[in-house]
Amino acid sequence: MKFLLLFFIFMVLLWQWRHAREQKVKRSERNNAPAPGTIEMVRCAQCGVHLPATDALKGTNGLYCSALHRQAREP
Repeated sequence: MKFLLLFFIFMVLLWQWRHAREQKVKRSERNNAPAPGTIEMVRCAQCGVHLPATDALKGTNGLYCSALHRQAREP
């Protein structure tokens, strides 16, 4: 009977430890999530300036801030 009681206490403590660990992971994931309304920024392959990804021009060698920089970098 004593071993059964010890086993039960061990299982309760194990459950509490795992539950606390899961809650900590959920909180950290929630804190690391990007804030609503954030914009992804990218770097121009020619000059290095950062700009919103929606404004960047795609080229074969990367993203560019203007058509002039894309032409200068790509043949």
